[in-house]
Amino acid sequence: MIKQTFQTYNGFQFELIFDKHGYCLCPVCGEKAKNKDWRPYDENGYPSYDICACGFEFGYDDGGEPPFDKSWELYREEWYKGELDFGNSKSLPKKIKDQQLDQLLNSEK
Repeated sequence: MIKQTFQTYNGFQFELIFDKHGYCLCPVCGEKAKNKDWRPYDENGYPSYDICACGFEFGYDDGGEPPFDKSWELYREEWYKGELDFGNSKSLPKKIKDQQLDQLLNSEK
């Protein structure tokens, strides 16, 4: 895993993680980007407003203002505990919980 530090327009620094092939991982859940050029924020820290498979919308769920890492952590906890509303189901099936754990472990390598 490769960590890259970015500095926002107001001087806040945040870190994104990339796999060995250069794909960015979601800073919330660790899912690998489908596009090698995708970033949740641009080089100045402005959000993409993309929505990850975990449901996090960059620029909305983080308030659109740095620091971002605290909102990532809070959302990650709710996401993993199944406390987020995903339509008709309040809890996630075991298969998805296992996938979540794999993604989180992937983002920490």
